Amino acid sequence: MSTPFKISVPRSAYLRLIEHQKRIKLRPYHPDLPLVLFITFTRIASGLSLVSVFFPASMVRTGVALACMSLGTVASIAHLNVPLRFLTMVRNSRSFLVWEIRLAGALTTFLGLQFLSFLGYLQRFQAFFPWINFGLALLFLVSTGWAYRFETHPAWKTSILPVYYVVSACVMGLVLRAMYHPFVALPLIYALLLAAEAFVLLLYRNHLRTTSPTALQDLLTGSEKRVLLAFLWSAFLLPALLTLILLLQGYHEALNVVMAISCATGILLERVLFFRVERPIFFLSFIENTNGKDRYWIRG
Repeated sequence: MSTPFKISVPRSAYLRLIEHQKRIKLRPYHPDLPLVLFITFTRIASGLSLVSVFFPASMVRTGVALACMSLGTVASIAHLNVPLRFLTMVRNSRSFLVWEIRLAGALTTFLGLQFLSFLGYLQRFQAFFPWINFGLALLFLVSTGWAYRFETHPAWKTSILPVYYVVSACVMGLVLRAMYHPFVALPLIYALLLAAEAFVLLLYRNHLRTTSPTALQDLLTGSEKRVLLAFLWSAFLLPALLTLILLLQGYHEALNVVMAISCATGILLERVLFFRVERPIFFLSFIENTNGKDRYWIRG
């Protein structure tokens, strides 16, 4: 007969769960193609809407923005598990994602009205449509940064992302509008916008260092390194190089086309990285950092 003191006590479920989480590797989110297309198309349309107030009215540019927003809306509906319940989802005001879709629909509607004004309809409101679309585009870009502020994804919960989306859209819109309306100060404006974009990316890197050091390490040295380098090259490095050439040699249409393709590619890769950078945080896989003014959840 064994004594009670010699019988080993079974390990608690808490310790067994911690050991299990150390053995498994949480997979990152992989973005669906419709969602990537939604952000890419709507970013282009928003950029055109933002810069349209500084250029002469253009039926072609308005039509391009309308087509991009329409394609983005179709892509967002295709992203739903049950597309037929799209109208039911839009009526749910408690979700930040709903406001993103609502503002996308509003921007699409007013871009359509502005396009009709070029065809002879609603001409008395033609002067107001660019400013209305400017405001809607700005709100929509901010909503895309606030829609994914989930408690379980600290890398997404930051006010830095909406600022970056606005700067990125301005670069994209200016590149497309400048194809037919170049001016002397264009390369200088490119340089200022790219500098602002680089500064915001630096702030976001510091945010990842504080809230998601594991995700940042994967970006710098892990499997996501190639995607990160491709994003930095297409969204910042190549446009910066082309801007330098424009500053030295003057405006060239071919360089502007290359810059437009590069910026669009950068937007697409940005959205891919957005979902790969953060793994969902579950119970017992995070700790709370109470140091400093703000409090963050750090993945353990």
